[in-house]
Amino acid sequence: MPRSKVKAPLGVAGILAGVVAVAVVLAPGTLSSFVSSTEAPAVSVSTGQAALAITGTGGSNSGVYPGGPAQLIAARSIANTGDVPLSLASAFTATGGLATSVVLTVSVQTGVCAATPPAAWPADSGRWQATTAASTVAVPTTLAVGATRTLCVWQSLDPNAPNGTQGQSAAVSVTLTGTQIAP
Repeated sequence: MPRSKVKAPLGVAGILAGVVAVAVVLAPGTLSSFVSSTEAPAVSVSTGQAALAITGTGGSNSGVYPGGPAQLIAARSIANTGDVPLSLASAFTATGGLATSVVLTVSVQTGVCAATPPAAWPADSGRWQATTAASTVAVPTTLAVGATRTLCVWQSLDPNAPNGTQGQSAAVSVTLTGTQIAP
């Protein structure tokens, strides 16, 4: 007796071809996963220490008049005692009857303070001049590690100070800030 082979219907082959086509469209490419790792050697991180030392006491309370010359009221020694260079900045405040008319000039210099501010400033001197209302001059300077400089403070009165300021006084405060310079 002869045997006959059973043939798969064309419909089943068509469905399989459709499933394969849909799978190729919806999930193109191949899927794989790669993992790689390396161990970094240990490192040490350290920080610098910013330190600004200001020494000296006293000052003068000499009288000034509107438009008159500035007079030295304080001289202090400043030193960078830390292990990073510092950028210096200054700010002023004043209270009292003359507070709005006081003009302060502050400078960081390498030498001794003069009785009045110099006519020409050395290139390496930082200086700030302002009333308590607004800064008019700001020339920052740096203080190297281990360096010592002189801080000079002069006061004067605005030439346009009102007549009512005669016999008045002002308590003046100068803030000097040293900020670490990024390496």
